[in-house]
Amino acid sequence: MEKNRYKSIQVGDWVETESSKGQRILGFIEKDTEEENMLQLRVIMSDNDMLTGHSIQVNQSKLTMQESNSNYSVQELAQLIDLALLTNDKAWFDELTAQYIQIQNDSSTEEILNYTTAN
Repeated sequence: MEKNRYKSIQVGDWVETESSKGQRILGFIEKDTEEENMLQLRVIMSDNDMLTGHSIQVNQSKLTMQESNSNYSVQELAQLIDLALLTNDKAWFDELTAQYIQIQNDSSTEEILNYTTAN
């Protein structure tokens, strides 16, 4: 796994790392800690089931940024919006809300088009 030492990892970013035993860990950054280069990671998925759902502290140099996925479903966006609220990440909240509104508008347009072509 290539380590990302050059990009600044921020609260709300999705990251991947490995435990000392080589177990894959995926989650998002909850907060910056008092210790230099240490971040608090909320584990969403791990090869070690005991870590899933818990927060751990990890060294920033051990983290790899995950690619951003902008193709979320309405349900996924709603959950991510809740997460942005929980983490007090206004920029992420605004970005997700804009995507949510766009999907809702696109869905409304499709329904109107489907209705008019069917009649």
